[in-house]
Amino acid sequence: MIYYEVIEKKIIDNVYEIKIANFNVKPKAGQYVSLILPSKAEIPLGVGDYDEGNNKLKLYVESEKLANEIGKRVILKGPLGKPLDFTNVRTIVGIAYGKLYHDLLYPLKIAYQNKIVTFAKCIDCKLNYDEPRSIEDADLILVSAPLQLLYGLKVPRKKTLVFNRWVKMNCNLGVCGVCEVKGKLTCIDGPFMRLDDLVD
Repeated sequence: MIYYEVIEKKIIDNVYEIKIANFNVKPKAGQYVSLILPSKAEIPLGVGDYDEGNNKLKLYVESEKLANEIGKRVILKGPLGKPLDFTNVRTIVGIAYGKLYHDLLYPLKIAYQNKIVTFAKCIDCKLNYDEPRSIEDADLILVSAPLQLLYGLKVPRKKTLVFNRWVKMNCNLGVCGVCEVKGKLTCIDGPFMRLDDLVD
């Protein structure tokens, strides 16, 4: 078991930003880590950012109770999950609801570094965005929103990937099956999953 040092914890837009030192494996776009606390099961968290030069990992925690449980050292498992594939992708649209925009920050940063044009649209949150003429023009659409909002989302389903954050995950290794959604395991096939695999 490896312990990682928490070097900073602060509140930004009512979300706790946690910085971890000496995380030596660079996550790929779309991957996540599992936070292991003594008092509860594993908690999956999307990667907020990664500073490769200094091996610093940035995570975001929405719950004050959970943030208060994070001390000076934490146990992390990961990176986990299926990385996003940006092959033949020229334009990405990111759509986020409220403070959930932090789920999209790292994938959009990686896309930008790879010279992929990115646009970010925010619903009910503070984020500047530039919108393409038509969402149909995007090669890939990344979404972070509550499950109930996905049913009314007017986007091309086959090229829309949703950060599946509402499913309980236990083992994060595809063994327990708790995170199964319509025959797919979120911890292995996600956390970004096709919209048409999540909603009818």
